[in-house]
Amino acid sequence: MNKLRLLPLLVTLVMYQGAQAQQDSVFTLNQCIDYAFANQASVKNADLDQQISKYKINETRAYGLPQINFEGNTMYNIELQRMFVTNAVANEFGPNKGNPLPPGVDPSGTYAMQNIFQLKATNTATLNASQIIFDGSYLVGLQASKTYSELATKSMTQTKIETTDKITKGFYLVLINEQRIQLLDANIARLDTSLRQLKEINKSGFAENLDVNRVEVTLNNLKTDRVNVQNQVIVTYALLKYQMGYPVNAPLKLKGTLDELVERLNTASNPDMSSFDYNKRIEYSLLVTQKRLEELNFKNSRAISYPKLIAYGTAGAMNSNNDYMKLYSTKYYGYGFIGAKLTVPLFTGGNHYYQQQGAKLQVQKVQNNMEMMEDVIDLQVQQTKLVLDNNLENIKSQRRNLELAEQVIKQTKVKYDEGVGTNLEVVDAENSFKTSQTNYYDAVYNALVALIDYQKATGTLYTE
Repeated sequence: MNKLRLLPLLVTLVMYQGAQAQQDSVFTLNQCIDYAFANQASVKNADLDQQISKYKINETRAYGLPQINFEGNTMYNIELQRMFVTNAVANEFGPNKGNPLPPGVDPSGTYAMQNIFQLKATNTATLNASQIIFDGSYLVGLQASKTYSELATKSMTQTKIETTDKITKGFYLVLINEQRIQLLDANIARLDTSLRQLKEINKSGFAENLDVNRVEVTLNNLKTDRVNVQNQVIVTYALLKYQMGYPVNAPLKLKGTLDELVERLNTASNPDMSSFDYNKRIEYSLLVTQKRLEELNFKNSRAISYPKLIAYGTAGAMNSNNDYMKLYSTKYYGYGFIGAKLTVPLFTGGNHYYQQQGAKLQVQKVQNNMEMMEDVIDLQVQQTKLVLDNNLENIKSQRRNLELAEQVIKQTKVKYDEGVGTNLEVVDAENSFKTSQTNYYDAVYNALVALIDYQKATGTLYTE
């Protein structure tokens, strides 16, 4: 009985989850872009590059902190190295100590005697520490690591701009194709009705077979067009999912209408170009950062010629014995020292000079690229603005043509129904109406693409 009471609840829960899943798969344009930012591989890799750059900063900073190392060493000499001395010295410290050398032995000759000053087993524990007091390259490296992090951040922005560009164009193309299917369905339904009526009239002898065939050919062409557009929808959906990082086999529906797309064109921002800042273009901003890196590289090529001062110290303990096992039961003796090391480059064969000159030219090279990029940006802004204006004007013309074609088809249908028009006029009107619809949708999509290109050229497509 309890199980029967739970059944309606379970059914309701399953239906709710199914409806929720279906609702969750309906995406607006902004939701598609946000999903891509969270799931697309290129965006995730750019985010990882940002994190790597932060670790690079800490890595460089850590190089200037005290460096402390511990080293433990244990050694047993199976056979000690011989001491090479003269015969006179060997005679003085050997078994014949105090006695003259045997006759015929050269006092200055070489003798390999047993090492009497070293024990066979040794244990050593050492603690080494060093600290940079001054190193020009290290100071420049700190600045460069921060600039490198800035470069990674801007690269992330560039990736998001490219992603926004692709997602937006793919989103618009899917919506346009879906709108085409809706209009084709309406045209097919209207023409199918006309064909059935015409066949009935043909049976009564008031219409020729030629008229029926003409309408049927037009209807078949519309159905073929619908199949083609439907295939385009499938392909464009798959492409959009790929660009989003969305599972290709998972359901996805887009939220939007043709009127909304046209309204977006009507309300498109037109930035004031009189005070245009080139830094709004991420490509130019990246060059600015790259120039700063090259300037720091030039600065570093000079810093390597500066003196370097490093302080260091060592503390340790050791013991030694001929019996290895006694090392761990005998006393250890400590030792230690501190010091400083000053390195002053005096002559490197001109190596540092050539590095500086090459680094200086790299700065000039980036500066030239920046000036060229300014010209490219000016050209792109001008071109995309002209293309956008032309496409907006084309929309007006194609919209007017669509309205006229719609009026023509209505008037032609009325004339045909009243017996004062021909079936050929109806077929021609249907074909003209379909062509006007196609031209209008093409104009809308082209204008949307032109708007995206213009916003991208002016640096307003995406900002952090």
